Amino acid sequence: MIKKGKLHAWHAVVTVLLVITGLLLHSQYFRGSLSAMRIYLRDGHVFLGALFALTVVLYSRILAEGWRELAGQSGRKFWNVAALLLALGGSLSGVWLFLKAEAAGLAGVSGLELHRLTVALGIPVFVYHALSRLFPVRRGKTIEEQPSDGDEELLTGRRSFISWTAALLSGGAIIKMFFGGLGVRSLPEAKRRYRNCNQLEPPPLPSLGSVPPIGGGYKGNFEVFTVTRIPCVTTVDWRFSVFGLVNKPLTLTWGEFTDIPRKVQVSNFHCITGWSVYNVTYEGIPLTRLLTLAGVQPEAGHAKFYSGDGVYTSALSMEQARMEDVMVAVLMDGEPIPSDLGGPARLIVPKMYAYKGVKWLNALELIAEPYNGYWESRGYKNDAWVSGKD
Repeated sequence: MIKKGKLHAWHAVVTVLLVITGLLLHSQYFRGSLSAMRIYLRDGHVFLGALFALTVVLYSRILAEGWRELAGQSGRKFWNVAALLLALGGSLSGVWLFLKAEAAGLAGVSGLELHRLTVALGIPVFVYHALSRLFPVRRGKTIEEQPSDGDEELLTGRRSFISWTAALLSGGAIIKMFFGGLGVRSLPEAKRRYRNCNQLEPPPLPSLGSVPPIGGGYKGNFEVFTVTRIPCVTTVDWRFSVFGLVNKPLTLTWGEFTDIPRKVQVSNFHCITGWSVYNVTYEGIPLTRLLTLAGVQPEAGHAKFYSGDGVYTSALSMEQARMEDVMVAVLMDGEPIPSDLGGPARLIVPKMYAYKGVKWLNALELIAEPYNGYWESRGYKNDAWVSGKD
């Protein structure tokens, strides 16, 4: 049987490392040559999560066995139960994400949002608990000599003041970091959140169905994940190319590109990190239309896509590329796609996870052999099918 003191120490260490790796995963520091670190960081976070869940199970046994010892100490009972529930919530939502969050969102909340919520609530409790053990309530007494009743210490004393202040500040910082953009539900509101540094004239004129959006306005929140700095383009320097195993290579200016007939569709958007956006009204050029314009040679087996950041790539088989809902989108809910979300043009592959949907798309090459793109060469599946979503 593991001693309570040793389990407490292990739990504290694992919790700190879990929070640190989680915050690093949320950050945008791992770009370019450091992007591969996200894979190892994710695996380490998952391993720490498994250890955390194990300590929670062991703690629940200890709490159940020692519940009678807390008779008359309602404050300590409250904090023990609250901490246990938050720990269980964090563990279960973490398992949900580990399983690729392939179940539909609960009441419109994604697995990632639920996981973040438990973290945002749990960190202040952890900070309060840790600091309340560092500062004695009475001069000259050790922690072990303090009154054991949590009610007496809950709202009074220097220790509680310092602990509550730090807990509230840490909780506020985490909530702002994780949920600062929540509440953005439609693109006009999103303009205040998502930056658009592109300068392309004239903007594409939305078709009937885009305005008003037939999807009713997208539901959810887009995360801005990139592996490089976000590129900005102008009408003068933007070009779209189709080359490789084609009969007629294309190099299109912005005006020529936006003159190609487009279609409107409503699709859901799923990121492999666990969040989704629903009922997005996209308008763009069906990929099959571009393939027809260029003329596909018989030996072409795959389509390779290039991002305007000069780094990111991905690929689809020709069978996948010809799916009717694959498009190069230029409008979202009737507005130009902002640069933060991959505009002026991005690939949309609704039946696959979003790492297949290349942002800032500016080139398409038809090739004979399979190709592993940016994330695929770093461990992600080449066939990124989403199941249990649509």
